[in-house]
Amino acid sequence: MKATGLGLFLTAFLWMVPAPADCSFTYTDIHPSGWTESHAVCVNGTGGVVGYGTAESGERGFFWKSGAFSEILPPGASSARATWINSRGEVSGTAVIGGVRRAFLYRDGVYLDPTPGWVFSEAAHVAEDGAVGGTGEFGGYISRNGVTELLPGFTRVVGANLAGQVLGSAENTVRLFLPGVGYIPIHPPGTTATVPGGLNDSGLAAVSSRQGDSEEGFVYSGGFYVFMTPPGWSSSNAMAINNNAQVVGYGLSPAGRRSFLRSGPAYQEISFPGWKATEAVSVNDPGQVAGSGETATGERHAFVASPAVSNGTGEPAGAASGDAAGGGGCSMASTGYAAHRPTSWANLIVLFLPLLFPLCLRYMTSSPVQSRQCSFLGRGVNFLSSEDQIGKP
Repeated sequence: MKATGLGLFLTAFLWMVPAPADCSFTYTDIHPSGWTESHAVCVNGTGGVVGYGTAESGERGFFWKSGAFSEILPPGASSARATWINSRGEVSGTAVIGGVRRAFLYRDGVYLDPTPGWVFSEAAHVAEDGAVGGTGEFGGYISRNGVTELLPGFTRVVGANLAGQVLGSAENTVRLFLPGVGYIPIHPPGTTATVPGGLNDSGLAAVSSRQGDSEEGFVYSGGFYVFMTPPGWSSSNAMAINNNAQVVGYGLSPAGRRSFLRSGPAYQEISFPGWKATEAVSVNDPGQVAGSGETATGERHAFVASPAVSNGTGEPAGAASGDAAGGGGCSMASTGYAAHRPTSWANLIVLFLPLLFPLCLRYMTSSPVQSRQCSFLGRGVNFLSSEDQIGKP
């Protein structure tokens, strides 16, 4: 079988429809006062950020929005980390209670246990419908409304969308579960391990690969690997992808540890002004980016970077008050697919012409146990037939 038409379309979309560009970010240091270190791990669609760090009393989770902080620590816990926040403000995380790691869901001011009866568990993600995903005593799970469902193809769940698609990992390999299909291993030929990043509502998955000491991020789309290492960089990690197909990650640039935002075929560097290193791990649909980095004095601080203009109207892309530093690279923000326009139909022809080339056809129709790779125009797009992908649940 060939890669699906949807996969072809989504892969093409990554290349031919860059979002409108604005040449400014507002960078905000969101490090809680008195803490020795902090990490931002997720920014939701309204600009709310969650993360974790070390306070005087130990490791704590935090929530930040518009300059206001609140600590996240379930009752009886000695430490906690917040891992995800959805658009409804629900927060997932992991706490240590009585020396044991326990998953939690913070909803409407109440801490809930998504894995009741389990000896230990961790929560990595909370979906838009409130379903919590993670790992624990019995393996990878999804918990909805107090009912915990085991997913035997995963040892850890890190993402899920409303279409029922689930992203996770098992045995150093990323897997994508598709309803009615099963588990698809995401493992480019020649790599020794893959690490899941994020999953958007269209089923595009941000993943990072490992081969020896090298790292390279990519997006998986219906049988295609779209690798994304900015020009001149020696490594990359793809950490998250939003519903506008913008990808955020970090790697080793000529100037050191830096982050990138990829929109269409264009890369934009994300670098907190004056900091030694910047690692972005989350991006929301308006284009805000969150992560952490090393300050000029060597401390680890959380940050959020907001596009100065998100939709061409002059309105800011989410409030970013606090101690901010202007400058930085050129942001790539968008308000959705309707705001995009193809740069040229020629881009579509150029993208798909190699698929019709006899050499690629020969690879695509060869033995299903072989990997098929067609690299063209320096784009680093690899093709796999679905016989290679489909794993049994």
